[in-house]
Amino acid sequence: MQKSSPSVADRSLLRLTWPIFIDLFFIFMINVTDAWFLSRISDTAAASIGAVMPILGIAFALYSTLHQGGSSVASQRIGAGDYSKLASTYGALFAVLLFGGVFLTVMMMSFAPTFAQWMGLQDDMSAMASIYLSTIGMGTWVLAIRFAAAAVLTSQGKTHWNMWSTFIMTIVNILFNYLLVDGKFGFPALGVQGVAYASVIAWVVSLCFTLIIIKHLHIKITLPSNWLLFKKDSTPILKIALPSVLEPMSWQLTQIVMTVMIVTMGELALATRIYTFNLLFTAILYGFAISAGVQIKVAHFIGAKRYNEAHEQLMLGLKIGLAGAMFFVFTLLTFSEHLFSIFTSNTDIWALGRLILWVAIMGEFGRSINLIVGASLRASGDARYVSTIGFVLMWFIALPLSWLLGLHFAFGLIGIWFATSLDECIRGVIGFKRWQSGVWRTKGIYADDVLLNEPSINESVDCQEANDCFDVLNSDEPDPKTSKPD
Repeated sequence: MQKSSPSVADRSLLRLTWPIFIDLFFIFMINVTDAWFLSRISDTAAASIGAVMPILGIAFALYSTLHQGGSSVASQRIGAGDYSKLASTYGALFAVLLFGGVFLTVMMMSFAPTFAQWMGLQDDMSAMASIYLSTIGMGTWVLAIRFAAAAVLTSQGKTHWNMWSTFIMTIVNILFNYLLVDGKFGFPALGVQGVAYASVIAWVVSLCFTLIIIKHLHIKITLPSNWLLFKKDSTPILKIALPSVLEPMSWQLTQIVMTVMIVTMGELALATRIYTFNLLFTAILYGFAISAGVQIKVAHFIGAKRYNEAHEQLMLGLKIGLAGAMFFVFTLLTFSEHLFSIFTSNTDIWALGRLILWVAIMGEFGRSINLIVGASLRASGDARYVSTIGFVLMWFIALPLSWLLGLHFAFGLIGIWFATSLDECIRGVIGFKRWQSGVWRTKGIYADDVLLNEPSINESVDCQEANDCFDVLNSDEPDPKTSKPD
């Protein structure tokens, strides 16, 4: 069985994170490409598809959460040296994601027109949204398996291969958008449906590439042969994923409700939301990249019971994450007119979008904390608390406040963005306080077990601190933090 390098947890955060950032940047380019091709059709097309994107976002939220749960469990097993259960953990993750993907494929293909109507879309907007959603729904099960394959490489610290997989996906997506939207080189001109087909084809190619890499690296995956094995191997994954999915799923559902609110404000507000969010995705993906890198290291540290190092890694990640997020937001503000002109020539959208970017300073600050701390808490197995807090705040603070500011007091899109930004900040602060409490140290899957590996110097120090060995720690012996274990 292929074993991950034992030094995954000790690699620099930059070494783990930069491939994840490039990976997410390519995903961002897919979003930008789709938005650009849709805007070439019309602002109405871009607004229509943007309105139903939260429906697709539900699939992404589910897949991403299961990806994180499986990756965290596998990372803890690697950190603890428990390689015997690794292949079955990967197999259970594939099975869970395949089941979820098939279910969502059936739902999206069967109820696409209904979903479009729920979003308040009518006539041409409803028709375009239905065609897009039903077409892209065909491939959501492929995307689910791709998330499972990516989780295998992530837990092994092979994040650069996921980066190349997404790069290939981006190129394929751009190519088929070009060929299918207007019908180049004899291909049919499919318009909105062509954008959806381009995404599905890109997912298939990316999945094939990722599976080839897994086989090349000789990483073993053992699918469960019966229900009892599936239940046994999937339970640790679902223990993290099911509570964790509550927060992103709630976010997507509240986004659907907020989109319905924005639809009532008119096409300009809806188009501005889509274009502004696409631009802000640069800051968001940076936060996701840092949180993913921190999550990998924290999970390995927790599996090895190196708790102090897990805490230090989180604090470093927060500093880097906040600095980067602010850099991206202020850069977007500086060049906002040029960036909005990529999508539209409507100067009213430029002006409203710039105001949204000012509000986003607060939102992205809070989101960075929320992403990084939340990912670390999930990596430790302490997912239920954060997800519950997120659910409560989104439904009972963010959503009512969005209605109050956006519709009741008529601040429109700015009021809604302020409400969601405040929600991100509050959740970030609560999550950080939870981490500071130290409860997460008792949540790992090996919290009550004896490690298979010999304890390191740092682990020995943790034991000494836990038993209040003050004299030993303050003796004249060499500082264990400056020495390396043999």
